[in-house]
Amino acid sequence: SRMAGTQSVGAPRERLLALEKIEKDIAAALQSAGQALQELSKDKPALKHVESHTSNFLKTLQEIENGLSQQISYLSQVSTGQPHEGSSYASQKDLQMAMHRSEHVKSRLGELEKIKQEHLRQKHTGVVRSYSLPESQTMQQQPHTPQQQQPHTPQPQQQQKQRDQQREQQAQL
Repeated sequence: SRMAGTQSVGAPRERLLALEKIEKDIAAALQSAGQALQELSKDKPALKHVESHTSNFLKTLQEIENGLSQQISYLSQVSTGQPHEGSSYASQKDLQMAMHRSEHVKSRLGELEKIKQEHLRQKHTGVVRSYSLPESQTMQQQPHTPQQQQPHTPQPQQQQKQRDQQREQQAQL
């Protein structure tokens, strides 16, 4: 639902046309004020003309004020992120935040990749760093005794995966 104050300031083209009208009204108001002052500067000013120019000035000034109020109301909506017709402010803000989160994820993935590469390099060269567990986990485990490197034995998940692959190969035969 659109607010009554912003109805005449919908689409961008309409807003530009409204601003052009306000600009023309300002020029007309200045002209009316100038004509009223010019009439007053005469030796014998015609009060009828002064009143006519002053009346035109005040009427035009009221139209300017209404038009500017509508434009300010629209801009207030845009700047506070409220939903309104024709604005992409909220979407742009969401996109900017998503891009920021994406960059953060990329950065963290890069850090994890460096840690992985370092770990693999150390494992390959036989230098393995020991990482300590938090105290809550160390209490639940058996005391750690250094073990000599044993030949690689597949983990239960890897064994299951190998069995599944063998079954698939047999099914294809």
